[in-house]
Amino acid sequence: MKIGATLSPALMSLLDRNLIDVDYVEVNGELEMDVLHAALTHRPVLLHDISYRFWLNYEDPFDAATMDKARAMIGLAQPPWHSTGIGASAEPQQHTTDYWRGAAAEALQPRARCLANIVRNAGKLKAWLGIPLLLENYNYHPTNAYEYVCDPATFSQLIEEIDCGMLLDLAHAQISSFNMGWPDVHTYLGELPLARVREIHINHPFNDGGRQMLDRHLPIGEDDVALLEWTLARTPLVEAVTLESHLPDEAALRYEVGLLRELVAS
Repeated sequence: MKIGATLSPALMSLLDRNLIDVDYVEVNGELEMDVLHAALTHRPVLLHDISYRFWLNYEDPFDAATMDKARAMIGLAQPPWHSTGIGASAEPQQHTTDYWRGAAAEALQPRARCLANIVRNAGKLKAWLGIPLLLENYNYHPTNAYEYVCDPATFSQLIEEIDCGMLLDLAHAQISSFNMGWPDVHTYLGELPLARVREIHINHPFNDGGRQMLDRHLPIGEDDVALLEWTLARTPLVEAVTLESHLPDEAALRYEVGLLRELVAS
């Protein structure tokens, strides 16, 4: 099992000084080539997302300049797979707060059109990549941007029809299960296609006083590790676990990596 972390100043500083034990760095496709070069001087890289404007539910997300840049990044990084989100449910949609995306009611796509676009565009992306494609589950909020795709049965149907792997985001699963009124996250996870998971994202979601859960990308703790342990017992193909805490300090990041190393060693 490989352990990595998303790119951050703390991670790069620790890598510069050989003070952190990670196997890879995850770099977002929105970032520039010089950032990718810098990450590759330290560790192999996993690439996540094509860009912030690339959404599989859109009618045509394959902008030539965007795809040319993505091709260059893939050629340089030579990752074992590429991951991106399953898609939204509206076009256009955007971040309306720091923690979720939203769209006007008139931008909400009919279910059939949304799912057909995802299947068509994911098939095209899979062929274009030439390496395995992993699609990520999302975090539900009632904002018109997350309809359909956060339902586990629909997500599983899409993954089966596209015939691709899964990137399981544990925080997204916790958020969706809570915000959609599921009995618990384990029940929700059990309905996802866990047998197709090759990578897991992990961070600690924020509970907003019981009203909703938010994707604040907080550092993980022992409860998160316990959920990960439960999940790993049900994901036979998983190869990598990526820490996704947002702009952690060095001490927090080293502590998170230590928790994961202890789990893997056990």
